[in-house]
Amino acid sequence: MMKTITLVSLGKRQADQAELHRQEAADQCMRVSLYGDMLNSDLLDERFLDRVPRIRRLLYKPLPGPVSQVLEAFLVKERYDAVISWSEHLGLPFAMLLKLTRSRVPHVAIFSWISKPKKAILLRLVQRHISHLILMSSVQRDFAVNDLGIPPSKITLLRWSVDQEFWRPMNTEADMICAVGGEMRDYGTLITAIRDLSIRCHIAASGTVPGKKDKWIKAIEEASPLPPQITVGKKNLVELRNLYARSHFVVIPLLPTDTDNGTTSILEAMAMGKAVICSRVAGQRDIIQDGKTGIFVTPQDPEALHEGIQYLLKHPEVAERMGREGRKHIEQHHTFDKWVGEVRRVVEEVISEKVRDN
Repeated sequence: MMKTITLVSLGKRQADQAELHRQEAADQCMRVSLYGDMLNSDLLDERFLDRVPRIRRLLYKPLPGPVSQVLEAFLVKERYDAVISWSEHLGLPFAMLLKLTRSRVPHVAIFSWISKPKKAILLRLVQRHISHLILMSSVQRDFAVNDLGIPPSKITLLRWSVDQEFWRPMNTEADMICAVGGEMRDYGTLITAIRDLSIRCHIAASGTVPGKKDKWIKAIEEASPLPPQITVGKKNLVELRNLYARSHFVVIPLLPTDTDNGTTSILEAMAMGKAVICSRVAGQRDIIQDGKTGIFVTPQDPEALHEGIQYLLKHPEVAERMGREGRKHIEQHHTFDKWVGEVRRVVEEVISEKVRDN
């Protein structure tokens, strides 16, 4: 059986495997262990670094976490059939290290936003040291082929996934709406659009970079004081699931972007059987079916967003129908089980290619 290692950022607060399985069995978190189990993969995160030999721990201590992870992956790569890098900030430096040392190892990269200029330049330089590239956005896939010259045969376009067993329709009476997430969110437009509505709305957003104030935080501060029906605050997974369940539908207001920001929240909402109202931006085109599973509105247009929200509030049967169609779409195309199976297939093919070449 193949053995892999995955460069992934989870954080030291991530539970160990035993606790993770307990939480999953208790329905307190998503089935994240499915990935490690199906790919027989060690996760090279910060917790992994705590277990390396003492001399390496001392060497890594003054270094940024991602640098330590990349160095450790390079040192242990020969123990594994393949290295999987899950994010650009880990996969691109690892590929560069392979390039500089003229090393060859089966390397599968799972990336999401490669069109950002600095990433694009680096990817162009190191692409030969990525055996196969997995992308989840057709916009990013087109950029890889047309702008970076990466052969289409070297790229697999997968659909983003969601744990459809954790995020599922629940028998809860809806009494509000919600908006979820922080990346590229346009909460200024949302607040303007609903300020005069009586419907309660909770904005579930969290996560900031030290010393930097995210755009969504600035937008909310600029829109303050908020009316009493609009609340803001982060939610843990179970709380977030309950928030979705209480919502008539979910709003994902986005700033213009060519990457698929908002995808995780959109998939979670659809898996919960909720219609989604989303800004029509270039990067968000692969999931929502306008008029069937949700509604697209003009970006940064409070009036258009107001009209979309009012429409679904006045036509709850439409929102319910869209929610059912959304759940059906998730079950057919976006399940976590299917996504992990596809990643495994790609990794097995890359390993087989190396065996044939040898």
